Amino acid sequence: MSQGEMKVALNAENVRAVHAATRRCGFSPEALETLERTIDDVWSELAAEGVADGHALRNRLAQKLIVFACQGRADSQARQLLLRTFRNETLAALHAGHVPAKPWTAA
Repeated sequence: MSQGEMKVALNAENVRAVHAATRRCGFSPEALETLERTIDDVWSELAAEGVADGHALRNRLAQKLIVFACQGRADSQARQLLLRTFRNETLAALHAGHVPAKPWTAA
């Protein structure tokens, strides 16, 4: 299997896992308000740090939050997980080209 095919297969597995995790998950109107408030809080904090970059990020925040909520995560725990996830992604993207080369010697 080529790397491209493997990447597509892994993405398909991730999508199936998300669908499986949220298949039988429902929320009351109060819970939906809490989810919306959590998304707004996380979005505001990421925007203040310069991480928020549009509706695509907000949609990803919502998808991840719903998965966390369906897994029974508390609001504060889900909020911290979201912040950590998106901060780590941003830092990894910023530093991807700045990895120092390891010294290499031919023996």
